[in-house]
Amino acid sequence: MTSNGPTIGTFIAGAHAFPPEVLDAARLCLADWMGVAIGAAAEPAGRIVRETVAQWRSTGRSSVLFGGTAAAPFAALANGTLAHCLDFDDTYVDAVTHTSAPVWAATLALGEETEATEPEMLAAFITGFEVAARVGHGLGQAATERGWHGTGVFGRIGAAAASAVLLQLDADKALNAVALAATQTSGLTASFGTMAKPFHAGKAAMDGILSAQLAAGGFTGATGLFERGAGLDNAVIQDGSLSITPVEFSDWRILRNSFKPYAACHLIHPSIDAALALRAAGLDLGSVRSVRADVGALAMKITGGADGHPDTALAGKFDLRYCLALALHGRDVSAADFREPWALEPDIAATASKVSVQHHRDMDFTSATVTIDGVPAHVPVAKGHPGNPMGWDDMDRKFSGLVAPALQSRTGRLFGLLRAFGNGNALTDAGALWKTLRI
Repeated sequence: MTSNGPTIGTFIAGAHAFPPEVLDAARLCLADWMGVAIGAAAEPAGRIVRETVAQWRSTGRSSVLFGGTAAAPFAALANGTLAHCLDFDDTYVDAVTHTSAPVWAATLALGEETEATEPEMLAAFITGFEVAARVGHGLGQAATERGWHGTGVFGRIGAAAASAVLLQLDADKALNAVALAATQTSGLTASFGTMAKPFHAGKAAMDGILSAQLAAGGFTGATGLFERGAGLDNAVIQDGSLSITPVEFSDWRILRNSFKPYAACHLIHPSIDAALALRAAGLDLGSVRSVRADVGALAMKITGGADGHPDTALAGKFDLRYCLALALHGRDVSAADFREPWALEPDIAATASKVSVQHHRDMDFTSATVTIDGVPAHVPVAKGHPGNPMGWDDMDRKFSGLVAPALQSRTGRLFGLLRAFGNGNALTDAGALWKTLRI
């Protein structure tokens, strides 16, 4: 049996024929990435990182959204942070990782620097996604439960894999690139609800490029880190209860990616769907006495402990009681509900105080039951997940809500270019549009 490391290196260095549905999935990831990044234009976390990158005065041709150009690692840092600021970006659930934020940030930044073609960038992104998905498969939930942010762990590895493709590294150097990324594993769930969380995505993108660039020059790392019990798995799962699974590339994991219809932690989405279903059924909010949310273990751990009275908009995104109350009041739980200046509204807080959250062993990442005064609504698969996916029409609505405030009538043009990415010169035309953006 081939060990994991050589399998990963060979896959990164190989030439692949991507089925049309896989290419389309990568474009859908790109549209989502660009939408949430542009929608986060005024977010303080993105602004501070962007201004810091500008102070470094690096020389490079890689675009910094809302901020000129920079060297590829620094552009990736700024853009990757921006793409995760709203916590509205996609999630590969089997690894509990926001994969596109770091991997598209690294791909676009290094792709511009190396003058890669659009098909080459699509190939790099898909490769990075697939590698991150394999390494994180089965480890993501356990790592999250133990305090690691999967985006900072597995997203960093995916960014390095994508960068290795763009630098045309051979199998040995590609393996060293992802090994160097793995040894920089970081990101703590204790930082959720602060600016540090989106920074995890930006730093993962930056470190992915750096790792591949070092490997290209002959820099080496511990290439055995991806073997069972040999480094990465026993660092993030220290009790030995889980190990990395044998890596193989017989299918396309990008087809199981999940997108967010709501601008809050993905773990809260099933409860939001259930709350909206109860409201649509004719809920009389004024007479509600009690609300109970039965959720999975991870949702309980990450979002169920907050009291429904967040002190910042960022904290509100990880407060199940608060988000459920927003939905019951007819809010879209969109980026607008968490935009500064923000203040806790008394009626939302009053409803949140009526919510109790309980762990239910039959619920997982995608499911929840919300019961209001004895009337239940069960959601087995939340909107946006495989089995209940968001398609291009859904993405168009999400993209328009995020981008139209900045691009107005040109929003549809940018969306169309992203949907056609890889079929021509879409990036040049798209860049001409986003470089006109002002905050």
